[in-house]
Amino acid sequence: MAQLDYYRPKTLEEALALLDEGREQAVPVAGATDVWVNLRAKKIVPRALVSLRAVAGLAGLRQDGASLSLGATTPHWVVEDSAWMAEHLPALHRACSAVGSRQVRNVGTVGGNLCNAAPSADSAVPLLLYDARCVLRSSLGAREVAVADFFLAPGKNALRPGELLTEIRVPLPAPRTFAGYWKHTRRKAMELPLLGVGALVTLAADGDTVVGARIALGVAGPVPLRIAKAEAVLEGRKLTVEAVREAAEIAAQEAQVRDSWRGKAWYRREMIRVLIPRVLTEAGALNG
Repeated sequence: MAQLDYYRPKTLEEALALLDEGREQAVPVAGATDVWVNLRAKKIVPRALVSLRAVAGLAGLRQDGASLSLGATTPHWVVEDSAWMAEHLPALHRACSAVGSRQVRNVGTVGGNLCNAAPSADSAVPLLLYDARCVLRSSLGAREVAVADFFLAPGKNALRPGELLTEIRVPLPAPRTFAGYWKHTRRKAMELPLLGVGALVTLAADGDTVVGARIALGVAGPVPLRIAKAEAVLEGRKLTVEAVREAAEIAAQEAQVRDSWRGKAWYRREMIRVLIPRVLTEAGALNG
């Protein structure tokens, strides 16, 4: 491995200045669980690493009115161990609890999981369900990008040179909202998902009619994605097993799955049909 300069700024302004100076030759690191792998594989060849671990204000959970502010360098274990997250944002809680092993979750961060831009990113699917937004900052200012627009291609995100993902803003769900996430793997051990399936429904005051629906998938296309046609099938209808199965069938057909050494496209489609009803059943929205 080539020799690298290593910087450990203590303020956001200092970190942004270092990244601005280094441009594409400086790589920010937080938990570094993905960065070290990419360095060793020579997928990235930077001249400098800028550590974000000592930068104040980039980690932690903070409720801000009707939304949650999730610092980009917040380790997954913080979400996993939060009873508040389990109650209010259960799909995100479950996804962060499923990342790697506990050792990985102790250092790996939610922001890093997004910035790696892998189609298999566990946290991406629930953040799509919750209509989350990414706050991106540079020495020139700040901008917001919807999580749905943050992923551009496998391994490529919407960050510009000199920009950092500093915060993820998650609107808190409306009353009578049920959401869940299922990481489908071949074994109950540390493994990337063969498929990530998330579903969310918001019910009207009658407790039966769907007034809002979200269906999101990981490892079902070049980027994590929502399936709008499947969502439209549910909205305005009574939430029944038949309606959910219809939506799941559409999601299976709309998914951009492919064959890989880890799983065949036909199998992924079949599991989408199976897992969307299962997610909503486990979330408490659907009986049977």
